[in-house]
Amino acid sequence: MSDAIREEIDDGLRFQNSNCFCGLRASVKISDKRNENRYRLFQCCPKDACRFFQWCIPLKMPTSYAEEFQQLQEELCVLREELRLMHDKVHPIVETKKMVKIMFIGWCLLCTALALLLTVTMV
Repeated sequence: MSDAIREEIDDGLRFQNSNCFCGLRASVKISDKRNENRYRLFQCCPKDACRFFQWCIPLKMPTSYAEEFQQLQEELCVLREELRLMHDKVHPIVETKKMVKIMFIGWCLLCTALALLLTVTMV
């Protein structure tokens, strides 16, 4: 295998193997929970017997990944701020819509009550 190919292969992320409390080699899994840890790697007991758990932390992050990671973190901060600003604009509109809906229902109930009252008084 040429050195160029070997360097390309060696540029990947590496994690340290761990043993669970049972003494077995821990399994590596991907979190699928819908929160900030989604798609994050973790290690756990392969038999689910000892409740061993730890997040996988890269031993050494390649420079190219570190630069991309930093850029993605900055973009994430910008996107979070944009999302906050959009929420601040949309929230009052949603609240106004709720109030209009409540007022409309109130008017409908009032009109229904008046119609019933008129019907009763005319009979």
